Amino acid sequence: MGTDTRNIVSGSVFFCLKGPNFDGNLFATEALEKGAAFAVVSDLAVCTDERILYVPDTLIALQQLAHFHREHLDTQIIGIGGSNGKTTTKELCAIVLGTTFKYHATKGNLNNHIGVPLTLLELDGTEDIAIIEMGTNHIGEMKVICDIAAVDIGIVTNVGKEHLEGFGSIEEIAREESELYLSLMKDNGFALINADDPWLSNMAKRLNTKFSYGIENIADLRAELIESMPTLKFNLQYKSKTHGPYQAQLGGSFNLYNILSAVALGITLGLDIEKCALAACNYLPTNNRSEWRILNGKQILMDAYNANPSSMELALTEFAKIPGRKTVCLGDMLELGDFSKAEHKTIADLANSLGFDHVWFAGQEFHTATNQSAHAFIHTDDLVAFLKLNPVREQFVLIKGSRGMIMEKVLNAF
Repeated sequence: MGTDTRNIVSGSVFFCLKGPNFDGNLFATEALEKGAAFAVVSDLAVCTDERILYVPDTLIALQQLAHFHREHLDTQIIGIGGSNGKTTTKELCAIVLGTTFKYHATKGNLNNHIGVPLTLLELDGTEDIAIIEMGTNHIGEMKVICDIAAVDIGIVTNVGKEHLEGFGSIEEIAREESELYLSLMKDNGFALINADDPWLSNMAKRLNTKFSYGIENIADLRAELIESMPTLKFNLQYKSKTHGPYQAQLGGSFNLYNILSAVALGITLGLDIEKCALAACNYLPTNNRSEWRILNGKQILMDAYNANPSSMELALTEFAKIPGRKTVCLGDMLELGDFSKAEHKTIADLANSLGFDHVWFAGQEFHTATNQSAHAFIHTDDLVAFLKLNPVREQFVLIKGSRGMIMEKVLNAF
């Protein structure tokens, strides 16, 4: 299955999706020429070949086909939602379950109402488990995804300030993420619960089949945090027995929750806790997600794939724990709507209060929120140019911002 003519697989079915700024129907013939077996369209005018199939709505057809396919699979479906950490949790779950099971996991960021159906349609039925990342940026999307995927086991990583432009409040975000729990209740699924997230703990009270994990509160699986930065060191407590210590390649207490969820999933599926923990600790982050890099003697924490107020706050407070001299480079947090100015000012004030040697900002929102301070640049390229002329002398550097800010450009200054 596919929706992009740049990635046609020979013999596949091409769905011509239509949106406000594009019309996939116009590419039906091109898809066939590039090897697609069929093209599914919603415009009768382009039905010029017997291999072009008409439906009233191609997106609904794609979703219905994915659900039909899912209903005929014996593969166990794991759904991962939440405001922050979904992709890292997905990767950790994959490395843990990969020790024993044949699995398929969401590729890249195909986690929305289009990506989830495409991921399900990639399953050929030989997989023991499918790990499906489930993202949402507007009200109602999570229910659509849950109805399509009908997950057997669900994880909601946390509830935080994500996509406020689309949701309007953290209460709406919590309500949206709760759709995964509601789906599990309806289908007698099993939930893994972050016991330290008050939103999730409260919502999970109605669930009958669940397994909890946490650091601070009572849970079925608990972690004792020994050290959080630059990388995690911890013990695990399960059934009155302590396991560890373990040393991960991820840093930050927020990533310990991601590790806990993966270990909890492994335990739920009958795996040995030691085996799960060691596998999770072998995970090496990539793609600018909590990724440590060394350039010209500087230890750089690249966390620039995504950002929102909740993940920014966690990243800053954890980075501040590292002893030594530190510089922070922050890019705008996008999709905050009317909350943008206040949230950017809050993060800027926090960053400036934590004792870093230097804090630099990139983006119009930070530039406005900081009253156009000398430390704020409108464009990422402007920050890069400044740092090239004024080299960073500190040993540790944090680079974080929303994907649209392309904060990895800052690496060019090193």
